[in-house]
Amino acid sequence: MITKPHLITVPQVNSKSGTLSFMEVDGTLPFDVKQLYWIYDIKDVADRGNHAHLNSDRVIICVYGTIDVEIESVQGDLYEFQLRNPSVVLYYPRLHWIKLRFHKGALAAVAASDVFKNDITVKDFKEFKKLTV
Repeated sequence: MITKPHLITVPQVNSKSGTLSFMEVDGTLPFDVKQLYWIYDIKDVADRGNHAHLNSDRVIICVYGTIDVEIESVQGDLYEFQLRNPSVVLYYPRLHWIKLRFHKGALAAVAASDVFKNDITVKDFKEFKKLTV
């Protein structure tokens, strides 16, 4: 099991009419997708996240614009990413605190390894830091 956040370059198919990128559970993604959601209508800079998922992994696709991401593991490992290319997606596993800064107009799609009703999150950073693996 992959335990560190990292960027994944997904396949691209280029044509005269544009570029198509895709993700498949063939090794491109480290999990089967059970949920897909998107975040949009960002009117100004918006801070989101500030939580950790305890039982599901995520892949974030910045479809348009720019998203700055800070991730911290329960062990204290820090990771920073800037997303702005839809062919490079960010995988982050469960038990990682995530902070997102959406720039004006940014659009993100997120694939998750479990459905919304089963998702368990921690929204208090001090409680998150008490967790052990």
